[in-house]
Amino acid sequence: MKKIFLSAVFMLALAACQTTTGADGGSAVDGLVGKRLVAENGTVFVFNRNGTMGGSLDGEPVVGTYKASETEVCSSYTSTQSIVGRTFCSKPEISGDTVVFNRRDGSRSQPYKIGG
Repeated sequence: MKKIFLSAVFMLALAACQTTTGADGGSAVDGLVGKRLVAENGTVFVFNRNGTMGGSLDGEPVVGTYKASETEVCSSYTSTQSIVGRTFCSKPEISGDTVVFNRRDGSRSQPYKIGG
Protein backbone atom coordinates (compact mmCIF):
# COMPACT_ATOMS: atom_id res chain seq x y z
CA MET A 1 0.00 0.00 0.00
CA LYS A 2 2.88 2.36 0.81
CA LYS A 3 4.37 1.75 -2.63
CA ILE A 4 1.11 2.65 -4.36
CA PHE A 5 0.74 5.81 -2.28
CA LEU A 6 4.36 6.88 -2.87
CA SER A 7 4.02 6.15 -6.58
CA ALA A 8 0.90 8.31 -6.74
CA VAL A 9 2.63 11.16 -4.88
CA PHE A 10 5.65 10.91 -7.18
CA MET A 11 3.46 11.00 -10.31
CA LEU A 12 1.58 14.06 -9.03
CA ALA A 13 4.85 15.84 -8.27
CA LEU A 14 6.20 14.97 -11.69
CA ALA A 15 3.04 16.21 -13.38
CA ALA A 16 3.30 19.52 -11.51
CA CYS A 17 6.77 20.09 -13.01
CA GLN A 18 5.67 19.62 -16.59
CA THR A 19 4.45 22.34 -18.90
CA THR A 20 0.68 22.45 -18.97
CA THR A 21 -1.14 22.91 -22.24
CA GLY A 22 -4.71 23.61 -23.14
CA ALA A 23 -7.23 21.17 -24.49
CA ASP A 24 -6.01 21.89 -28.02
CA GLY A 25 -2.37 21.34 -26.97
CA GLY A 26 -1.66 25.08 -27.02
CA SER A 27 0.27 27.29 -24.66
CA ALA A 28 0.29 30.98 -23.82
CA VAL A 29 3.08 31.66 -26.34
CA ASP A 30 2.09 29.44 -29.28
CA GLY A 31 1.21 32.50 -31.38
CA LEU A 32 4.57 34.08 -30.55
CA VAL A 33 6.99 31.17 -31.07
CA GLY A 34 9.54 31.87 -33.79
CA LYS A 35 8.46 35.49 -34.18
CA ARG A 36 10.54 38.55 -33.32
CA LEU A 37 8.99 40.63 -30.56
CA VAL A 38 10.37 44.14 -31.09
CA ALA A 39 9.96 47.04 -28.64
CA GLU A 40 10.16 50.70 -29.59
CA ASN A 41 13.55 50.98 -27.83
CA GLY A 42 15.02 48.20 -30.02
CA THR A 43 14.76 45.35 -27.49
CA VAL A 44 14.05 42.06 -29.27
CA PHE A 45 12.86 38.78 -27.74
CA VAL A 46 12.24 35.49 -29.55
CA PHE A 47 10.54 32.41 -28.08
CA ASN A 48 12.13 29.44 -29.86
CA ARG A 49 10.21 26.18 -30.31
CA ASN A 50 12.82 24.26 -28.27
CA GLY A 51 12.11 26.26 -25.09
CA THR A 52 15.00 28.70 -25.43
CA MET A 53 14.87 32.49 -25.63
CA GLY A 54 16.87 34.67 -27.97
CA GLY A 55 17.03 38.28 -29.05
CA SER A 56 18.93 41.37 -27.95
CA LEU A 57 18.75 43.87 -25.11
CA ASP A 58 20.94 46.97 -24.82
CA GLY A 59 22.96 45.74 -27.81
CA GLU A 60 23.80 42.43 -26.13
CA PRO A 61 22.45 38.97 -27.04
CA VAL A 62 19.64 37.54 -24.91
CA VAL A 63 20.08 33.92 -23.82
CA GLY A 64 17.47 32.16 -21.73
CA THR A 65 14.80 29.50 -21.41
CA TYR A 66 11.05 29.50 -20.91
CA LYS A 67 8.22 27.24 -19.84
CA ALA A 68 4.66 28.00 -20.81
CA SER A 69 1.31 26.84 -19.54
CA GLU A 70 -2.05 27.46 -21.16
CA THR A 71 -2.20 30.98 -19.71
CA GLU A 72 1.27 31.97 -18.47
CA VAL A 73 4.93 31.95 -19.49
CA CYS A 74 7.96 32.02 -17.18
CA SER A 75 11.35 32.93 -18.63
CA SER A 76 14.81 32.89 -17.03
CA TYR A 77 18.01 34.38 -18.43
CA THR A 78 21.74 33.60 -18.47
CA SER A 79 22.74 36.49 -20.72
CA THR A 80 22.35 40.05 -21.04
CA GLN A 81 23.80 41.26 -17.78
CA SER A 82 20.75 43.35 -16.79
CA ILE A 83 18.51 40.25 -16.63
CA VAL A 84 20.96 37.45 -15.71
CA GLY A 85 19.49 35.21 -13.01
CA ARG A 86 16.07 36.84 -13.16
CA THR A 87 12.83 35.00 -13.83
CA PHE A 88 9.75 36.72 -15.21
CA CYS A 89 6.33 35.06 -15.09
CA SER A 90 3.57 36.77 -17.01
CA LYS A 91 0.43 36.42 -19.07
CA PRO A 92 0.79 37.61 -22.65
CA GLU A 93 -1.96 39.96 -23.79
CA ILE A 94 -2.07 40.03 -27.58
CA SER A 95 -3.96 42.78 -29.39
CA GLY A 96 -3.57 42.77 -33.16
CA ASP A 97 0.16 42.76 -33.91
CA THR A 98 1.21 43.86 -30.40
CA VAL A 99 1.86 41.92 -27.20
CA VAL A 100 2.23 43.17 -23.62
CA PHE A 101 3.25 40.84 -20.79
CA ASN A 102 1.23 41.24 -17.57
CA ARG A 103 3.56 40.12 -14.80
CA ARG A 104 2.56 38.35 -11.57
CA ASP A 105 3.71 41.35 -9.53
CA GLY A 106 1.13 43.55 -11.28
CA SER A 107 3.61 45.37 -13.54
CA ARG A 108 3.43 45.30 -17.32
CA SER A 109 6.14 45.02 -19.94
CA GLN A 110 6.58 47.59 -22.64
CA PRO A 111 4.60 46.80 -25.81
CA TYR A 112 6.27 44.57 -28.39
CA LYS A 113 5.41 44.49 -32.08
CA ILE A 114 4.96 40.88 -33.23
CA GLY A 115 7.09 40.34 -36.34
CA GLY A 116 7.83 37.43 -38.65
